[in-house]
Amino acid sequence: MPSNPKPATPTPPKPKPAPEPLPPNPPPIPPKAALMTSAVYTNDYFVIEPCCNCPIAGYLIVRPIAPAFSLSKLPREALDSLGVTLAAASRAIETVIHPERIYCALFAEETRSVHFHLFPRTRWLLSRYEASHSVDRDFSGPQLFDWARRTFHPPASADYDQLNEAIFRELTPNV
Repeated sequence: MPSNPKPATPTPPKPKPAPEPLPPNPPPIPPKAALMTSAVYTNDYFVIEPCCNCPIAGYLIVRPIAPAFSLSKLPREALDSLGVTLAAASRAIETVIHPERIYCALFAEETRSVHFHLFPRTRWLLSRYEASHSVDRDFSGPQLFDWARRTFHPPASADYDQLNEAIFRELTPNV
């Protein structure tokens, strides 16, 4: 007489390794009144400063005072201030530099903390780009932005500091 086979005991699934946690956000820096020192501007939630590795006048970095690894991790008050801060910085760039466009980008690749690039695309910059890409007359904002970051390095042009100082003077009453 055949024996009754025992039902197979299911093997439990192997546990998945826990995802590596992101480092905790650093504690927030206490808010401070709007302050401009040299070519750096701060309000209660953000610092605005020139990009240090691509000396194009008006190319600004806007970063939160309390670093965050995701836009969704910024405090509600900082999020409420973000649009006003970006708009005021853009208005100051437009007033001084007169770009045809201002690109606004969030990458957070080099530094893991959220920060925004405000990049003025001027006629001069576009003509330099077109001269170096004479075969391909089409361009896109991301390509021009990447090209400019690879092409322009310190030292800056003679009027770079003066133009950035003028931008920061424009910012003072607006943020």
